[in-house]
Amino acid sequence: MIVSLSLEHADGLRLCSQVRSLDRTRHLPIMIIIEPGEDARLLRGLDMGVNDYIVRPVDSNELLARVRTQVKRKRYTDFLRTRLEETVEMAILDPLTALHNRRYMSSHLKTLFDESSQRGKPLSVLLLDIDYFKAVNDSHGHDAGDSVLREFAARVRRNIRGIDLACRLGGEEFVVVMPDTDLAKAYLVGERLRQCIAAAPFYAGERIGTLEVTASVGVAALEFADDTPELILKRADQALYCAKRDGRNRVVADAA
Repeated sequence: MIVSLSLEHADGLRLCSQVRSLDRTRHLPIMIIIEPGEDARLLRGLDMGVNDYIVRPVDSNELLARVRTQVKRKRYTDFLRTRLEETVEMAILDPLTALHNRRYMSSHLKTLFDESSQRGKPLSVLLLDIDYFKAVNDSHGHDAGDSVLREFAARVRRNIRGIDLACRLGGEEFVVVMPDTDLAKAYLVGERLRQCIAAAPFYAGERIGTLEVTASVGVAALEFADDTPELILKRADQALYCAKRDGRNRVVADAA
């Protein structure tokens, strides 16, 4: 954006300030055109983040060169910002399913646990495991397994609330952390997830077609004064073990 500070019915510096204050235009390059001797206004403009300036009379070649420089810098800055965002995403997201990864879950579960403990609010955890997933990889290949994992993650995401935290722990194991949810409600959510997994076949590629997939679910909640995130996860894992032992494709709540 090129702004003249000699506007008749507007304040050019105020316009620049407004552009800098908006999220949509915060990083937009701004060049101001000033009259000779306007050093004080120039300094104010530079202080508020104006990128460059040019003094009247304006030389068109100089203006073009300065604009080109700002465009190049903006493109390079955008490139660096995009790379940074991608790096941050890679650090907290599972690349296959786009759910949060184990590292993010470990830190965020503690935050949610602390908030629930301090406010006296319930907190529940679902641990989900795809039944006989090794057989899918062994019989149909890892591409089919990856397709199942992606669709599994998508179904989980569609059937939980926005405030719930869904993560892939690794392999075919997933966790959903649910703030403000007691054990009874969490069990119902687990049953809804189990049903939506089993309700429709999973597409595994043109060569294979569809596969029947089920999941076992273990449920645990913040219940005791000496509970920790690790203890809740352990109880959910024990409940998941019981679900597997008792025939799979079922939900078991807190086996402790």
